[in-house]
Amino acid sequence: MTEVNIAQLKETLLQRRQEIFERLYRLEESWQELGEREIEWEEEAQKVDLSELYDRLDSFERDEIEQIDRALQKIGTTGFGICESCSKPIKEQRLAAIPYTRWCRLCAEKYS
Repeated sequence: MTEVNIAQLKETLLQRRQEIFERLYRLEESWQELGEREIEWEEEAQKVDLSELYDRLDSFERDEIEQIDRALQKIGTTGFGICESCSKPIKEQRLAAIPYTRWCRLCAEKYS
């Protein structure tokens, strides 16, 4: 893998990380707006739905951020782009699709 490819993947990881934080920030703002208004029954239901969505997104996106951070740490080492299971290089197409992946396609199928 070339240094140009690695730099592009690093930029993709950093952008995705920023998108997650921005989405959570917007979600938090929406939550606060609902809390500031006088709440009617319909708005209360929306608030509950938003709260449940926030909880699910928080868990999923927290996991994604952890994976992104792990990949960013590996970029500075020889471990980036190497499958954590079989120690073979991960194909560039897979890394382009999922830059924080830890496994090659075959090993990922084993863990799914």
